[in-house]
Amino acid sequence: MLPPYIEIQSIYGASMIPNTRFTELLTDIEPSKTTKSDSSDAHVKIRSSLKTDPNWAANWEGSFLAGSYARDTAIRPKRVGDEYERADVDIILETNFTESDDPTSVLNLLAKAARNQDYEVERINRRSIRVVTNKAEIDLVPVFKTWDAYKITDREIDGWTPTNPPAHTSWSGEQNSNFNGRFKPLVKLFKWWRRENRSGLRPKGFVLEVLVARHAPKAETHYGECFAQMLENIVASYGDMADYRSKALAGRSWYARQ
Repeated sequence: MLPPYIEIQSIYGASMIPNTRFTELLTDIEPSKTTKSDSSDAHVKIRSSLKTDPNWAANWEGSFLAGSYARDTAIRPKRVGDEYERADVDIILETNFTESDDPTSVLNLLAKAARNQDYEVERINRRSIRVVTNKAEIDLVPVFKTWDAYKITDREIDGWTPTNPPAHTSWSGEQNSNFNGRFKPLVKLFKWWRRENRSGLRPKGFVLEVLVARHAPKAETHYGECFAQMLENIVASYGDMADYRSKALAGRSWYARQ
């Protein structure tokens, strides 16, 4: 759903919305300088604190940013009333843990270290802990390095699972080159569209990036036309599956009521 100021210009019927209106929208949904500065301050401070914390220093190997801020595909936080929510920032914590270490114990130890540094631990997730600061909400993700990538804690499987955030970041940059700089703006438009259209199941950020890479026409330079074609291609590829899932969910709901 486009905001109200993007309107069809012709009184005689639908016409192409100027591309400049989409570039204006992209400027509007970009995280502000304040949001970016706050996010930077927050992640630099907590990484420095954990590096020297008595509960975590012995396990410390390094850290780096991941997620949408690392890949430059973040959009501005939601506005609630007169204020904006805090930005979401993902930090990968490289550790010296091994496959034999219990992932739940590792996450509990990380939560203890964060609390020891006076951070509010909102919750312990499946693969991370969520820390809330006055400038950002931060997911701290412990990993250990393998010969070609990383392994990440996973409480659901009671073990460690492969991951490679730096490869995701590199891939995103390569896609942006393939799209002549339009890939990341298209991802931001997709994220905004998802935020404005909240019905149904909604894929997370990196899945949206993969969908853009697979289904957006690389040669189309008009953002609106490119976005429309992308949605049509997604429906053509997955519409039957989505329809089947919606019918299956409706069937479950019907049987639950009987």
